[in-house]
Amino acid sequence: MSNSNKDDSIIDVSGFTYQINHTVNSSSQKTRVSAVPYWSHQYVYSYSEINAASPEQIEFYKRFKTSFLDGEYLDLQGNTNYAFILLFDLLNNDYEKHKDLARLENELNILGFHYPKTESYGTSFLIQKMSAAGDSAGIARLRNTQSNYQNSYLNNYEYDSWKLGTKYKTKLDLKEEEVKLLNKLWNPGNNFCGIEFCLIEVLKLYLVTINELENVCREGGTSLTGEFEIVSDIVARKHFKYRKNSSNYKYSIESTTNELYILIFKHCENAVREHYGHKRKISTTAPYHAVPDVLTQIENRIVTRLNKILPNLLTVINPPDEATETELNIQNTSRWKTKFDEITYNFKGVDGKKFIEDIKQLGNLNQKNPSLENIYFEASKFIAKTDREAALILYVYYLYYDLQSVAFNNKQLTKTIQKSLFKTEGQLHDFESILKDLIIDRDLDKALQSVPRLYIPKRKKIQLNTEVIKEVQQLHSGTVELLNEYLQEEEDSVAVELTEKEGVENLEATEISFERLLPQTVVTENLFVDGLILSGPQSDLLRLFSNNNFSLTQQDVESFSKSKGLMRSQLIDSINENCFDQLDDVLIEEDGDYFTIYENYFKQLIKI
Repeated sequence: MSNSNKDDSIIDVSGFTYQINHTVNSSSQKTRVSAVPYWSHQYVYSYSEINAASPEQIEFYKRFKTSFLDGEYLDLQGNTNYAFILLFDLLNNDYEKHKDLARLENELNILGFHYPKTESYGTSFLIQKMSAAGDSAGIARLRNTQSNYQNSYLNNYEYDSWKLGTKYKTKLDLKEEEVKLLNKLWNPGNNFCGIEFCLIEVLKLYLVTINELENVCREGGTSLTGEFEIVSDIVARKHFKYRKNSSNYKYSIESTTNELYILIFKHCENAVREHYGHKRKISTTAPYHAVPDVLTQIENRIVTRLNKILPNLLTVINPPDEATETELNIQNTSRWKTKFDEITYNFKGVDGKKFIEDIKQLGNLNQKNPSLENIYFEASKFIAKTDREAALILYVYYLYYDLQSVAFNNKQLTKTIQKSLFKTEGQLHDFESILKDLIIDRDLDKALQSVPRLYIPKRKKIQLNTEVIKEVQQLHSGTVELLNEYLQEEEDSVAVELTEKEGVENLEATEISFERLLPQTVVTENLFVDGLILSGPQSDLLRLFSNNNFSLTQQDVESFSKSKGLMRSQLIDSINENCFDQLDDVLIEEDGDYFTIYENYFKQLIKI
């Protein structure tokens, strides 16, 4: 076939041709879609990870794949997980059905062109498929293309500029070896490492961890590179079935070595997450489940050593600055509880003003956290035992931030706590007036200034005329003692009358409460998606979580369960079981003295 007549839509592979319908057009543009369901970046190892996606993400993926096969390339707006899921879908699902290497190569070329992060992975996996099919000519061609591509960029700074080592060389004062080490890694791109302060601390920990692992290996008479080679050799021979020292074998060794560096980085990231009180961890499971020997070697040669040395290296990590604390509290809405527990543990029941300041400082770091109001509510409950004024001040803060939130919950302190805060009906009414004014005018400072006046004794001023008293004493000196007895009896009588009035005519004041301020928020019926079968108590408990920023104390859940005639564990387990098929995960998790729900999981259960 002459060059002038050659059809570019046909690729010559091992003596046969295949007509390609989806050609790569360099001038083609991605189609902009209005909303791509956000999918937090993660390392995708197989198509099965689509099972962890939300219904919205799965639905969008189906549309994405259909559009791709029809020649329409959607703009993923940075959500690259969809592209990697499609990569494995084309490799392990579609190809296993049609067994057409030319078609697979074309599809992966197009995928890599429009979603570049998949390109190098697609080439590597395609070489493996060609090796299994005995297509040596195809492998040679891809190797040559791959080599030319890499060589053309070897001296191009822009190609390396996005890599972690190059990017942070100056900022971290890195040596050349450290730059090369960090350039082996992909930028994680997840929410946690999206905070630059956190990413930098992970990089610092990673570098000292690699150095310490080298020292540990040397003490054992080997090297970290040597340990990696042992693991990589097993992967190449037993997982991929490559012949030792073949080109595929060598390529696999290099690829697996990079994956092991990434594995160490993930462990370092999890260590920083835990050190910073960030609840959610990333997966550190190696992608070689089919070969137990590989997992055993990784565990013995790398992970076990990592677990021993990491705790001792955390001293290189700087504590989060204020901006980072704020961002972390947005990502993990229950993170404040760790610091709250520290504050309450250190409180000795003496300095209520310092306790308030500590809680306010914690609140300032959670200004963008939807759980902000709960910090002040829990603080008010805690200090009510020892400082009435501090408890009311903190409750005022709670109500103020509750008013700023999306839903006004108006949570009440328990009757027992309220009785300890107010000794008279007058104090209760005065505090109710403060709260009513706050609801109307939202003037926090005015409300706070009014609280201390609640406990000031209210006394009537009596001005005595001493001259008149003297005259009376002279004229009626004989009746003074009788008059004193009479006055005393009348005072006692008034006291008895007041007591009876409080006990009989004012029963509501006996149970001192300010629940009548505003009605509680009513949750819409039929809240949950069709197909999710929940009993009345199950639905009610989930609504209770929703109205309390997805966090309840264990005591709250215990009281609720008893009111329904159920055991707490029985109710929690039944909800988790009923929701598992919908979420493929546990809905209600135990977190210290609290039960919490991940808000995004709850959203998957309700009608939108």
